[in-house]
Amino acid sequence: MNQAARVPASTAYLQGLRQLLDRIERQQAEQIEAAAQMMAGCIGRGGIVHLFGSGHSMLPALEIFPRYGSFVGLHPIVDPRLFWFNVLGSFGVPEMLFLQNTEGYAEVMLDGQHLHDGDVLVVFSHGGTSAVVVDAARYAKARGMTVIAVSSSEAAAASARHSSGAKLSDLADLTIDTFAPRGEALVPVEGLEEPVGAATTVLAMAAGLAAVSRAAELLVAAGHPIVQSVRAEKNETKAYRSVYDAYEQSLRRLETP
Repeated sequence: MNQAARVPASTAYLQGLRQLLDRIERQQAEQIEAAAQMMAGCIGRGGIVHLFGSGHSMLPALEIFPRYGSFVGLHPIVDPRLFWFNVLGSFGVPEMLFLQNTEGYAEVMLDGQHLHDGDVLVVFSHGGTSAVVVDAARYAKARGMTVIAVSSSEAAAASARHSSGAKLSDLADLTIDTFAPRGEALVPVEGLEEPVGAATTVLAMAAGLAAVSRAAELLVAAGHPIVQSVRAEKNETKAYRSVYDAYEQSLRRLETP
């Protein structure tokens, strides 16, 4: 490309992101529909759709619930030890990476997360090779849950790192492909060895929210009552409390005789 034809890196990033989102829409429509059907079926039966990821892949789970635009029946599994709140020091990246790649940790963590037979576990992971996501999928499958992966086929082509030889894509009942490049970033910049402008989180969020939006539509069509998250407007405290009460009740559904 000659100098005159080059666009700013900001434009190149948005164009690259748009191309990948368009590709997801074209090539993953069936997978998104199938995921939505699984989610709606689970919630319609009184089950829970659990959302899990580690590192930056925890962000799609946090974006789906409890923020506005969502509804009760979705459960983000949030372990602060699997995210970073500092770059270095306590709750820093090195600690998170250690736990993310330590086999056996996921089972201990998930034992306290209200997971039940018939539920759905959505696992967000760029490549699906870390110990914690493989162990999470194995844990869910052993307990009769459906596993949906949101990951990149290009990144998943890397060799398995888990001692079982499995990757998330081997264990999932369904995979939504984000098509994110293995290196995660989209924009080459002259003078830099690696590209900039990570796209993995945006793409995973978009795919996850597309499936959740369709699940809501299916639930309404089936006549299932929906308790929605509320906007932050005046006098919202009571409305928030009603959502949280319904959410708490949904998590307790199988814990009482």
